[in-house]
Amino acid sequence: MRRVFPVLILLSLMLALAGASTALAASKVNPKDIVAIDSGDLLAMVAKDKGKIVVVNIFASWCPPCREEIPGLIKVFNGTSRDELALVGVSVDKEPKALATYMQDLHINYPVYLAKGDFIQKVRVTAVPQLLIYNKKGDLVFNHRGLVDEEDLREAIRQAQ
Repeated sequence: MRRVFPVLILLSLMLALAGASTALAASKVNPKDIVAIDSGDLLAMVAKDKGKIVVVNIFASWCPPCREEIPGLIKVFNGTSRDELALVGVSVDKEPKALATYMQDLHINYPVYLAKGDFIQKVRVTAVPQLLIYNKKGDLVFNHRGLVDEEDLREAIRQAQ
């Protein structure tokens, strides 16, 4: 019995690790699966989510303030009903592979797209991060360039109600 118990513990640990590596593999982002959108696509997404607050996070993988901002976005998103809030990321990166790695590193759990075509010009992206918030009617009510902390994000969402 003494020999069986350590073997059972070792077997349990091996199975747990195997399960963890499967979960990690399942969360990998394939760069080929990343979709590029233009400004019209973004507006169509906002229109589709009418009745919800829509938060659009514009970022780049090479941007330190973006890396700092995203965990707060995820925390707010996770703590809010999907019936009330939609969160979308749009990256201005040029390389889908860099974006995929970044998404995995930060455990981004919301849809992320690559900006293409007229996106930067039409949305008037002049800095990253940039945060857009659309109210439930689909009107742009918040357009902030630079880092937004979690508390300010919550307040902006409250004001967009």
